[in-house]
Amino acid sequence: MKGLRIWMVSVGVFYILNLVLLWPSLWAPQLPGMYPGVNLYQEEIVFQLLLDAWLIVGLGLAAIGVVLIGGARNPMRYYPALIPVVLITETIFGIWDIYSAMNHEEVVIAVITLVIHVIIIVTGLWVWKKASILEVSG
Repeated sequence: MKGLRIWMVSVGVFYILNLVLLWPSLWAPQLPGMYPGVNLYQEEIVFQLLLDAWLIVGLGLAAIGVVLIGGARNPMRYYPALIPVVLITETIFGIWDIYSAMNHEEVVIAVITLVIHVIIIVTGLWVWKKASILEVSG
């Protein structure tokens, strides 16, 4: 199914790009704008710990991204496992964005990322449903 393949590759590439965006040297300058008025202790070792934690998030997303892209070679075989992984990941990160918006994160940034989560979830549900119907009828 072409739509399923496109979705898997698109989300996979997006997840890999997240690793690039969360790389400490690129991510560190972004954090003060995301959390205005919050002392991030940028001169302390704890700030490096924060950057390392975000890097682990990026690595986890990139790992899922690589598997999605690999699975896109035979999407009808792998979608039953891969789509739920993405939906759960997006739901958890969406909840995190809501929490963050309520607790110090710049609301505009949280809303933008929340919209991205919703788009991935809705399109994921759509391709999952279409693939399931195709699988049953085929």
